[in-house]
Amino acid sequence: MALSFMVTGMALYAQSGVYRTLDDFENNRLTYATDDGSDENKIRFNEFIAKPYLIVKHNGEKIHVFKDEIYAYKNKGNVVRTWNFTQYNFLEKGPVWIYYKDMYTSQPKGTQRVRKYYFSTYGKGEIVPLTVYNLKKAFPDNDLFHIYLDAQFRNDRELAHYDNYANKFKVNNLLEKTSTGLSKR
Repeated sequence: MALSFMVTGMALYAQSGVYRTLDDFENNRLTYATDDGSDENKIRFNEFIAKPYLIVKHNGEKIHVFKDEIYAYKNKGNVVRTWNFTQYNFLEKGPVWIYYKDMYTSQPKGTQRVRKYYFSTYGKGEIVPLTVYNLKKAFPDNDLFHIYLDAQFRNDRELAHYDNYANKFKVNNLLEKTSTGLSKR
């Protein structure tokens, strides 16, 4: 019994591991959990090689975990959701779940890293680009939200702004307020 408490405690504070399901993610249950950031314990997604699995190096042993059989993974404290064999860095859970992905674009003087933002309407939902059009499409019956989206955000890039006062992304704060009829709780 003491061993189970020790393993559970380690999973709660672990810096790396795999969330097999959404339920595992919501309850912070990691498989292959570790708080050791050494080369003996790391996760490689294999995005550039386009393999259907990620490699988890756990206690010196390489384990292949298929991308379509997991919900997300945690690597050095960062949570990454896998969807359609692509990785998205998790930022916030709210009325919309917000993610980002760094992409490299060609510029006249080389390449530049550009951060693109995405969202889903629930934990296992489709991940789509964070745009005004996609938000309106995701919440077609919330007319007040549509009006405030147009009034608050001049372009899609502004949707990724964080509200330090509310401690959440502005789009989530706006969606919460328009869904409750602007009532204060």
